[in-house]
Amino acid sequence: MNPGLLRRAALVVVALAACDDRGTALPAVDAGSSSSSSLVDPTVLERGEYLVRSVAGCGECHTPRDAQGNLDQSQWLAGVANRFDLVPDDDTMGGISAQNLTPYALSTWTDAAIKGAFLDGVDETGAPLFPLMPYYAYHNMTDADATAIVTYLRAVPSIASVIPGRQSLPVPFEAPAPPIPESAIPDTTLKPSDPSYASAERGRYLAGEIGFCLDCHTPWRLGITPPLDLTRVFAGNRAFSSKEWVVPPPAPAVVYSYNVTPDPSGIGGWTPDWVVLAIQTGLTPGSPRLCRPMPSGPVGGLGGMLAQDAQDIGVYLTTIAPLPGGNDVPQCPVGGDE
Repeated sequence: MNPGLLRRAALVVVALAACDDRGTALPAVDAGSSSSSSLVDPTVLERGEYLVRSVAGCGECHTPRDAQGNLDQSQWLAGVANRFDLVPDDDTMGGISAQNLTPYALSTWTDAAIKGAFLDGVDETGAPLFPLMPYYAYHNMTDADATAIVTYLRAVPSIASVIPGRQSLPVPFEAPAPPIPESAIPDTTLKPSDPSYASAERGRYLAGEIGFCLDCHTPWRLGITPPLDLTRVFAGNRAFSSKEWVVPPPAPAVVYSYNVTPDPSGIGGWTPDWVVLAIQTGLTPGSPRLCRPMPSGPVGGLGGMLAQDAQDIGVYLTTIAPLPGGNDVPQCPVGGDE
């Protein structure tokens, strides 16, 4: 963990009791929360940074990209106006922004309100968030991990970036999407007596209950609640716009996520080590390179995943029940990923 982040966290604790960087008086934060403590636990802060940067992938949507598609670290978590566009031919409709997650925007939010946004899909006023934000998948994370994320968001540099709200939508939207039932997340087929069972269970949490892998590798359905096809969890075939994810040519206009179940149409025949290779480097057996938005590679979020965590995900995904289908994944040229 960056030592400067811990020093900043200590300053944030003091600042939260007084005012934000715009000089606005702040309400008291939740009693007993990590932010109201006189000392930030460095272990909690480090865990929060790891989850935001890698496992949960928050920066992939909430940080602007440069012309090459790399995340602009000087604007880390500062938000992106109209990050997604449901109506590309209309500049006044369908734009959904990724909001500023730095203290500039969140300093007046309580810890409970921040958790409510990424776990339950409501903002500080109780208004529902559009389910491109995968709160329905993050909902199953532990409270300790949710607290760690809040602790880290309190400590990042405050960036004065005002992000617009969402535009009018082409589909009805009146309530947040319901959480994914924990029972819908596939179990490993390993028996509890298997030496790799504990690893697979840890992988299930990292890939499914924190939600980043599950959300991207499950078909998504606009205007349907819940937005993920829970009969096809981890079967891939979710479409991503190359324009929105700044995927360089000759990548196609639409990139489809990989079927990460052990079916011949997916990762059938892969070992856990091959899954680790894909997670951390963006390479697959035979070395074709995966397209963005797979956030792997030396500067990608998953490139910083701990080796044991990546191994646990590999053990889990190679031992769940196979599901057929999914598109052949268009491959990117060398240098075309993160």
